[in-house]
Amino acid sequence: MAICLALSLAGCGQGSEMVKTETPEIEEKREIPFDEPLPHDYKGTLTMYSWDTAYYQTVTEAFQEKYPNVEFVSVPVEHKDLFMKYQTALLSGGELPDIGWAIIDSRGKVFELDMWEPLEQEPYNFDISQVYEYLHPRMVNYRGNVCGIEQSLSPAGLAYRRDLAKKYLGTDDAEELEKMMPDWDSFIEKGREVYEKSAGKVHMMFSLGDIRQFIQEQQEMSWTDGTEIDVEKIFGRSFRLIERFREANVSDSLIPWTPTWNDAFSQDEHIFATCAAWAVKFTIESHDTKGQETGRWGIMSAPEGNVSMGGTAMGITKTCKDKRLAWEFLKFATLSAEGAKAINSMGLMTTARRPYEEEPELKSYKSAWFGEQDVGIYYMDKIIPNIKTRAMTAEDSTIHSCLSLATNVMNEDRSVTCEDVFLELRKQLAEELPDFTVK
Repeated sequence: MAICLALSLAGCGQGSEMVKTETPEIEEKREIPFDEPLPHDYKGTLTMYSWDTAYYQTVTEAFQEKYPNVEFVSVPVEHKDLFMKYQTALLSGGELPDIGWAIIDSRGKVFELDMWEPLEQEPYNFDISQVYEYLHPRMVNYRGNVCGIEQSLSPAGLAYRRDLAKKYLGTDDAEELEKMMPDWDSFIEKGREVYEKSAGKVHMMFSLGDIRQFIQEQQEMSWTDGTEIDVEKIFGRSFRLIERFREANVSDSLIPWTPTWNDAFSQDEHIFATCAAWAVKFTIESHDTKGQETGRWGIMSAPEGNVSMGGTAMGITKTCKDKRLAWEFLKFATLSAEGAKAINSMGLMTTARRPYEEEPELKSYKSAWFGEQDVGIYYMDKIIPNIKTRAMTAEDSTIHSCLSLATNVMNEDRSVTCEDVFLELRKQLAEELPDFTVK
């Protein structure tokens, strides 16, 4: 035993001596407080799931100009698969990204997953009042924890064809059109006139689906109340209005995001389109092949108020390997003037107020498709102050799918009434959400 003990001690001594002589001394890395900037030469890697390649490349490349030793790894994910991918990783013990994305369609349930750092708490101490107030309900879970910060503002009004508005409505001025149609009743009446004047060739709107979603968001009501869904109270007005849109031929019967709907932006058969800030580039500039030369589009506030449409938030996951770096990136991308400059090139606006207070010129964004109108300033100064929004729920994505299906049925079959839709909608919601009482 004495011999074994001696040999053992000798082995440990030799091992310690070997480490001492062969391993260079490593300088201890100083912990950098979360409220201090990182050094320019900071090294690290951040992973994230993403589906918007243009946004991802724009903000990460801008960040790397400031921190050239930081690397990013992106895993492409379809946003419709996001919840399942997160849930599978949590259940199986798989790897989550350092930066998590959450699209608005499924954010209600994604933010209820136990995977998010509460950004309002230590060490982040994020003050939600830094961002525009209408976004606050969309950045928190039911406990009130801030799970993510919106990548960009998504204010939505109506885009319109100036040439067609001038021809059929007598003016192409945004303010005059807003005064002419302050509510949906007056919009429907003008739409009826346009259809008759054009001998049935021109509609005010592309799709019942577009307008139903917009009107639904204007109501500012959560889609569930505890464990109850009141179909008439929450969805009655929007479906009755789109029934009138259909009967008066105010809206065409195109299905949003289909090739036919995309192609229609280059044609001369529709005056208005619901248009979020991101849709200027993503929809109008992408699909109207003639508008760049003529500057034939304008932007205006919608009857009865504007809304927030779409949007993606980014947060830090609990398993993030470098939370300090993740917080630096999140602040840069969503709260800084540098981040605002980067996404301005895409026609997007950051969510924080301060960059625009410090550098008002960052509000500006002009598109050849919109001629001399500064669409960035119009969104910031005219659309955003009149935005309505609602609180998210974990059931939103399921309900949204049911509403889209019901709208498509009304769109395709003019004999289907609102009452028919409500019967089917109650049935579908009861099947999809059995824990809820559907009225």
